Amino acid sequence: MTKNKKFLIVAGGTGGHIFPAIVFGRELETQNHEVKWLCGSRDLEQVIYKSSDIQPLQLSISGSPFGTRALKKILSRLWDLGKSFFQARRYIKTFKPDEIFLFGGYVSFTPLAIAKLNKIPVTLHEQNAVAGKVTRIALKWGAKILTGWPECEGINDFRYFGIPVREPVRINRNDALKILGLNLNKNSKIVGIVGGSLGSGALKEILMKAAELCRDFEFVFLSHERRDEGNAHFVPPQWDMNPFYSICDFIVSRAGGSTLAEILKWEIPAITIPWPGAADDHQNKNAIEFIKLSKHSKIFHEDDSPEKLAEILKEEFLI
Repeated sequence: MTKNKKFLIVAGGTGGHIFPAIVFGRELETQNHEVKWLCGSRDLEQVIYKSSDIQPLQLSISGSPFGTRALKKILSRLWDLGKSFFQARRYIKTFKPDEIFLFGGYVSFTPLAIAKLNKIPVTLHEQNAVAGKVTRIALKWGAKILTGWPECEGINDFRYFGIPVREPVRINRNDALKILGLNLNKNSKIVGIVGGSLGSGALKEILMKAAELCRDFEFVFLSHERRDEGNAHFVPPQWDMNPFYSICDFIVSRAGGSTLAEILKWEIPAITIPWPGAADDHQNKNAIEFIKLSKHSKIFHEDDSPEKLAEILKEEFLI
């Protein structure tokens, strides 16, 4: 019989790191292992964990010192990094985990360092198709690396694991539309727009213009409010994504690793729009890996025209 173990799962920053960690940790709990979660100090992190009824341990750090060019912020984050080292050491000493699972990002570094000093086994899961800084350090320090995609640029010793995602629960379209507060015909062709900055600035203008050119389709944006502009409909953020995915015939998405993994799980064709500001161009690499695995999916770049986006959508809906 397998001995029950104690696992510390470290994930913070964004939902792209946290949701896979929660799915993975819940699976460990079903096997009667004891799990604790550790995150950073961003408010969003607490909100995401709370949405899953989890009260994580917390480090006093909200970002990497190397993720900004502002001297004041660099110094502040270095100070917080020092504090977080002693906090993480105290948590680990008290909990005494048999193994630590890291889900990447700035919050993973201090637990990694403490595990190295105390010879605690470490496994790190990399959700992107390009290894992050902490992932590369972890590999050098002897951690096992699991990857979300078959290829992972920057490292050569890893095991392809995939990205843990929430199990799809398909909801009747009429019911899903009601949950989202949408008064749309259940037979409408619906394009879901998901992914952070997709709904802001110049890119929003491209998407809105594409909606005007595709009057036969309804466009549903995950946004900050509930409103309608012609065939463009805006709904608030959803912690439970089942109603949203249940109404989508097609999706336009940023190329965050965890979001793409959910779209793959739902088997929804998609257009991915990589964020050009992503570190090491990792969203473009994610998109390339995604279209290798997804049927009828394409990559669209921000400097392409609304007409091209509309053309792709019309072609895909003919399939």
